[in-house]
Amino acid sequence: MAIRFHALEAISLSVPDAPRPIQEYLREIDTLVGAIADPERTKKLAPDQYQLQMRPIGFLDLYQFQPIVTLQIWCDRHGHVHIKSIDYQLRGLEAFMKGFCLEVKGLLRPVRHHRRWSLQGQADLQVKLELPPPLWLTPKVLIRKTGDRLLKEILQRIKKQLLTKLITDYEVWAETTGNYSGLSISPNP
Repeated sequence: MAIRFHALEAISLSVPDAPRPIQEYLREIDTLVGAIADPERTKKLAPDQYQLQMRPIGFLDLYQFQPIVTLQIWCDRHGHVHIKSIDYQLRGLEAFMKGFCLEVKGLLRPVRHHRRWSLQGQADLQVKLELPPPLWLTPKVLIRKTGDRLLKEILQRIKKQLLTKLITDYEVWAETTGNYSGLSISPNP
C-alpha cells in the first residue's frame, strides 16, 4: 500500500543594514550551510553538495530511524539560493526502502521593499513510500496525519535554525568584511 506525506514551510526574515550586502553572503554557500546546519552532522561532498544527517526520529512509536539527505545547494546570478535533494538514506529502516522516495526543494531569495532587504523563502518536503505490512491495518488517515506532522516538524526545525542563526552569522560575516568563515563545513576526507 503506497502513501504520500507532504509539508510546506514559508519563511520571511528582516535583514539588518550591514557593511556588505546580503546577496554576497548568500553566495558563500559553505558559510550559509554552516550557519543553518549542525557542522557535526554535515559533510561537504562536492562544491555544491552537502550530506546532512538528521537527528533520529520516531514514527508511530514503532520505528526509529535517522534520515541522511544529500542536498545540492547553489546560488544563482540573482542571489537566490536553491536547495534540491539528490540522494537519501533512512538508517534504521533499510528494509523499507523499496518504493521510498524523498524530495526536498527550497528557495531563499533577497527581496527589497522600501529600501529595506528581507529574505523570503519556502521549503517543500515530500515522501512517498510503500507501507510495511505491520502498518496495513492502521487507518491510512492516521498514518498520513502522523507523517505530514513529522515532515512539518522537520521543516520547522530548519526554519528555527534560519531564524536564530542566519542573520546573526550574516552580521558577523559582514562586519569582518567577508573573512568570517562562521561554522563552515569542511570537505569529506
